[in-house]
Amino acid sequence: MRSLASSGVLGRDVDLVGVDFNRALVAEASRLAEDEGLPCTFVCGDAFSLSEDATVYLSNGVLHHFPADALPEFFRAQDRAGTEAFIHYDIAATRLAPFSAWLFHRARMREPLGRHDGVASARRAHSDAALSAAAQAAGMETFLFEATRYTNPLCAAMRPVVGLRPQLTGEVLRALGRRARGLAPTR
Repeated sequence: MRSLASSGVLGRDVDLVGVDFNRALVAEASRLAEDEGLPCTFVCGDAFSLSEDATVYLSNGVLHHFPADALPEFFRAQDRAGTEAFIHYDIAATRLAPFSAWLFHRARMREPLGRHDGVASARRAHSDAALSAAAQAAGMETFLFEATRYTNPLCAAMRPVVGLRPQLTGEVLRALGRRARGLAPTR
């Protein structure tokens, strides 16, 4: 959230709200955003229980924390009148994902728990079949980015699940250009 806020790419008329159940993470993100003078806020709670619906739901590294049988409800919860899209980046379920996670977390995490959690998370990554639950957001067109074949597999560790209102799909696909070829419908 802070990275998105600092980029300024969305403009000042967009309210960026980060939501997490972990009070310590919310407090630290709030402190850092204030120190950095960033236009974003952080709250502790459930993103689907806020007083105002989100226009876009965005997450990074969240989906693997849900059991596969809970994913349909997770995606249905985002099919709300005020919501236009969702983008959820998560670990690609590849054979190299645990090793890639170990390498990344070894280089980036100082605490042993953080190092362990990365590998455990990679082992919990959902298959494409499980992620096809995104189609449960019935009012949206949903896509998975296909795994990239010709790049370094250690760098292709995250991939998004995307949901768009049908009236936005054409415009988003045009904006993605050649990259839109990597989108595969979930239905």
